[in-house]
Amino acid sequence: MDSLGQRIMNYRKKAGLSQKALAEAVAVSNSLINHYEKDKRNPTLHTLVKLAEVLNVTSDKLLGLGQRPAPAVYRNRFEYTLLREIRFLNMYGQERALEYISELKELPRYTEEKQTH
Repeated sequence: MDSLGQRIMNYRKKAGLSQKALAEAVAVSNSLINHYEKDKRNPTLHTLVKLAEVLNVTSDKLLGLGQRPAPAVYRNRFEYTLLREIRFLNMYGQERALEYISELKELPRYTEEKQTH
C-alpha cells in the first residue's frame, strides 16, 4: 500500500502541480511538501485538510482509507462460520460447496423457516 507521502505526490502530479505550486496553494514551504512526499514529516490535520482540498480528493482518500476493503458484515454466526470454513478449501472444494448449496436451495425442507410448536 502507498504511504501518505507517495499519495500526496501522486495526487499532486495528477493535478498537474509542482511542489512549489502545491506549497503556495496550501501556504507551507516548498521544502515541507518535499518532506511530506518523502515521508520525512507528516502534515498537521489542518494542512492535511488543505492538501485534500487543493488536490481535489477527500482526506480519507489522501490517508489511504479508501484502499482498504470494507469489513465483512455477517447476519449471524452461521454465515461467519460458513465463510471461515470455506476458506480452508481449495478452488475445487469451494466450487463443490457452492454446488451443494445450490442443490439445498431447491429443497423446501432446507429453505422454509422452521415452525415452532
